[in-house]
Amino acid sequence: MESSKLLSLLRECTNTKSLRQAKLVHQRILTVGLRSDVVLCKSLINVYFACKDHCSARLVFENIDIRSDVYIWNSLVSGYSKNSMFHDTLKVFKRLLNCPICVPDSFTYPNVIKAYGALGREFLGRMIHTVVVKSGHVCDVVVASSLVGMYAKFNLFEDSVQVFDEMPERDVASWNTVISSFYQRGDAEKALELFGRMERSDFEPNSVSITVAISACSRLLCLERGKEIHRKYLKKEFELDEYVNSALVDMYGRCDFLEMAREVFQQMRRKSLVAWNSMIRGYVARGDSKSCVELLNRMIIEGTRPSQTTLTSILMACSRSRNLLHGKFVHGYVIRSVVDADIYINCSLIDLYFKCGEVKLAETVFLKTQKDVVESWNVMISGYVSVGNWFKAVDVYDQMVSVGVQPDIVTFTSVLSTCSQLAALEKGKQIHLSISESRLETDELLLSALLDMYSKCGNVKEASRIFNSIPKKDVVSWTVMISAYGSHGQPREALYHFDEMQKFGVKPDGVTFLAVLSACGHAGLIDEGVKYFSQMRSKYGIEASIEQYSCLIDILGRAGRLLEAYGILQQKPETRDNAELLSTLFCACCLHRDHLLGYTIAKLLVEKYPDDASTYTVLFNLYASGESWDAAKRVRLKMKEVGMRKKPGCSWIEMNEKVCHFFAEDRSHPQAENVYECLALLSGHMEAGQ
Repeated sequence: MESSKLLSLLRECTNTKSLRQAKLVHQRILTVGLRSDVVLCKSLINVYFACKDHCSARLVFENIDIRSDVYIWNSLVSGYSKNSMFHDTLKVFKRLLNCPICVPDSFTYPNVIKAYGALGREFLGRMIHTVVVKSGHVCDVVVASSLVGMYAKFNLFEDSVQVFDEMPERDVASWNTVISSFYQRGDAEKALELFGRMERSDFEPNSVSITVAISACSRLLCLERGKEIHRKYLKKEFELDEYVNSALVDMYGRCDFLEMAREVFQQMRRKSLVAWNSMIRGYVARGDSKSCVELLNRMIIEGTRPSQTTLTSILMACSRSRNLLHGKFVHGYVIRSVVDADIYINCSLIDLYFKCGEVKLAETVFLKTQKDVVESWNVMISGYVSVGNWFKAVDVYDQMVSVGVQPDIVTFTSVLSTCSQLAALEKGKQIHLSISESRLETDELLLSALLDMYSKCGNVKEASRIFNSIPKKDVVSWTVMISAYGSHGQPREALYHFDEMQKFGVKPDGVTFLAVLSACGHAGLIDEGVKYFSQMRSKYGIEASIEQYSCLIDILGRAGRLLEAYGILQQKPETRDNAELLSTLFCACCLHRDHLLGYTIAKLLVEKYPDDASTYTVLFNLYASGESWDAAKRVRLKMKEVGMRKKPGCSWIEMNEKVCHFFAEDRSHPQAENVYECLALLSGHMEAGQ
């Protein structure tokens, strides 16, 4: 009677996880002389493991006089396994094997197999597989399921399926093990296939099976299969299942069926954090920051505290929609709620502020961000690149290297694009060396970035070497190479590569044709340029963009075929009034001194774009070249009257692997005094030599 009462108290302690109460019951057990009662000792071990007092659990086991019952061994093995103490699990198992009066049973092996799988002990795992086969325990459905899971942990999925197929008896749990294994490995298609086999084998899937199957549909964006599973298993017990509903919300959200996702979400009586995050993620994919912020407000009101994942997701939506107001609202919540912002929240805030043009705010967040991880530096570099502040991007990269943070593929890709824009060849070479030292030179993304950098910096020979080392050349790499040859005086080589590209079965796109037309323009290949422009639509079905029209107008303008170019512009409404195209043709008119057409175009430009200083500047030059001084004077007065100023010119130079930049009439540079003194000296020498 005493034993039954104590056992009941221990079960209560296990449920409540009351360590103090458990120790009092333990003391009572010792007092009444029941220290060797196997059932009570097993319950004591269970309660101590439940309360995370592993030492007391082990002491209970060590103080038992007789350990001839495997029941007590299993309680210790199971306790260690459930608490992920796998080394201890195997130590106890080894002692059990050496025990002359006790042998492992079908309750021992699942925990031991789990430990081998978790520790990656493939050789020993195979040995234990042999042991359970010889002992006949492999026929136990739980033991066999554990083997299926173990081989999946080793990424030996063929072995996993083989064990599963050889099981004489299966249950729903064993099906769940093999389905989950393939899903966790990333093979969602195989997981769905096995789920179908399970259904055809007349097994009734439970909530675990359905959750994994729906998650597999989500990963594959397989909406129809997901809807089919939803309809088939829409029973009362699954309708109320939190995990199934969360998976459904995620699946419908990822498949952009937000109406259904919202319907399932609204029907959930208890909305878990996972469900809230899944619903928010659906709106993030659409860039709907308004709905995300509304959900954030709702979840706070309904008593669910947003996680860092929640806030990061909403900030991503704000970045995509470039909604500064919503982003600041989330940032305000982070500050007010004293959320310990992790690297992902801070990086998302920096990205948001750059996308919204608030560079100062991005810099302020960066000052408070963890600096020993590469992600925080990457978002700053890519942010400066996105707003066109190439010099600052290079400065941040240099700071990053100086504090000892190792750049990664994202860093190198961003900073190489900066070198491309600045034509900073020496800096680009230094970065290339760092890439080689990091053993990343074979990465295809970096090879493409290096190809682009060397091409735009004019080192066509090195660009060609990089191009030839790319194992699988796509349309981007071919286009970069064509552009490199075309921009640096080798148009025939550019056109040769265009032909080769098609021989290799790579279909050109609009950017490729832009590079080809540009090559024709640089080389004065007028007829070839017109031919390729015509082929672009007739042969490849590509509609010409403004950029491609600009190239064609430039080609015809250089050749003096001005009326033909003007006629092409008049053919379509979108080209007829385009400032870029009209300006290109206007410059050609100035070059060939076609004053009549030049005045016509200038009048159009001034009427449509009265605030563009460049139009007035070119118009002034056109009047001056025709010695129409009165008209030129009127243009100059007009510019002064409306307060127009040309944007100051910018130039830069590489010195000692540093990029130094200057603006016209700018004295803010730290060495401005020396620069202007040197400039005056050079000007004096030039004047003296005249």
